[in-house]
Amino acid sequence: MPQQPMYPAAVNSLQTELAAAVDATQTTISVADASLLPDAPNLVTIGSDETAETIIYRGKSGNTLTGVTRGFQGTAKGWSAGIKVARYFTAYDHDTFRGNIQDLGSRMDTVESALPLSSMSRQAIINGNFDVWQRGTSFAYTGSRMYCADRWNHDGMSTAASAISRQLLSVGTIPHAYYYFRFSTGGAGSGYTATSYSRTSQSIENGTRYLAGEGKKVTVSFWARSSVAGKKLGVFIAQNYGTGGSPSPEDLISGRYVTLTSNWAKYTHTFSTASLVGKTFGTNNDDVLSIQFWYVWGTSFANLVGDTVAETFRASGDIDIAQVQVCAGEVDLPFQPRCFAEELALCQRYYERYDGVPGMRLNLPAATADTSTNYRTELFFRVPKRVTPTMTQGGAFRFIPGGAGTTLNFFETTPYQTGISATTSGATVGNSIIIQSADTGGWIAADAEL
Repeated sequence: MPQQPMYPAAVNSLQTELAAAVDATQTTISVADASLLPDAPNLVTIGSDETAETIIYRGKSGNTLTGVTRGFQGTAKGWSAGIKVARYFTAYDHDTFRGNIQDLGSRMDTVESALPLSSMSRQAIINGNFDVWQRGTSFAYTGSRMYCADRWNHDGMSTAASAISRQLLSVGTIPHAYYYFRFSTGGAGSGYTATSYSRTSQSIENGTRYLAGEGKKVTVSFWARSSVAGKKLGVFIAQNYGTGGSPSPEDLISGRYVTLTSNWAKYTHTFSTASLVGKTFGTNNDDVLSIQFWYVWGTSFANLVGDTVAETFRASGDIDIAQVQVCAGEVDLPFQPRCFAEELALCQRYYERYDGVPGMRLNLPAATADTSTNYRTELFFRVPKRVTPTMTQGGAFRFIPGGAGTTLNFFETTPYQTGISATTSGATVGNSIIIQSADTGGWIAADAEL
């Protein structure tokens, strides 16, 4: 709706009075001293009890109010000379303040929801919709920290058959979402202590320096459900100052827990971040704001999620999370999904995988023999990495033509590329060959995760 006009007030609501009687239709009104009333246009009230009439005047000429709208609030009627006239606080003032503020709020929501997703303030989480899973879409979890969905890692205790997987939502279940994250428990678990935990988290690169500080807030929103009766899910954030040198210890900022049902529900929580005054950041430029979802907590951690007792896996079943968002401030903005290509590129800054699978082999750039026992080539990353990555390989590779198997080695790796060498025998220096994944599949990965 359009903004409604608001009129200046008068300090102490100074009073004048009607200089002459008026009838119910007059649009010019004479008062004893118009200087006691605010400049036009404005409101004044004639009378002072439940029969009062509020009018608008559009001009002042000497002690005459002109361009008067009668009965703006209350009922227009005749008034006798000497009746008090003053600029009081009216119902119109209150209702207009309220309406204009609400209108501005809705406009701000519209503007903020239109902020580009490249803005950390709009959405600081990468892969919050769980669309990208370069490492695979299902994993057995045995208790060691591991990455699963891109940018998301899981650590903490496990049960005999704990698993992580990507699941497909029923169409229309959650607006703008297609997949969700599932952590499956193999039972109630055992061996719990005061420091037991199980969690899934994401570290937002440079989130502490850009999102945290005195008076700054962040709002976390997510959808969740569980097939385990009464299952609690906790959420809190860790404000970490990075590594290298002597950084300040991280600040753990308590959040809340929710009790999940078997139906999808959306939850939000606004965190007040810790002041940065007096803090020291690490020299490695890797401070993070960590968003953490806890499935299990011992009594030592209960306060971090607003609880007073420990929480276990309770029983065999599934805990599902979807559409995670982190916004700067205390407003949960409408979720806006990124296009897949953009989301994938953001993920590949931290991890990039080149896959050859049965029926679709991975061919590396042509390799050239630099000695009789070695071929070498270069692989340029699709996206520059956060730091120089750790290179790994899996599966088998071979030379084409010939089909002889070989082992890959990585050298001179930078955030932009890596050298790859493969051992052989009897090669002619200067000749080229193709290095290809074997029929059983093979992959190469560049890992620069936080």
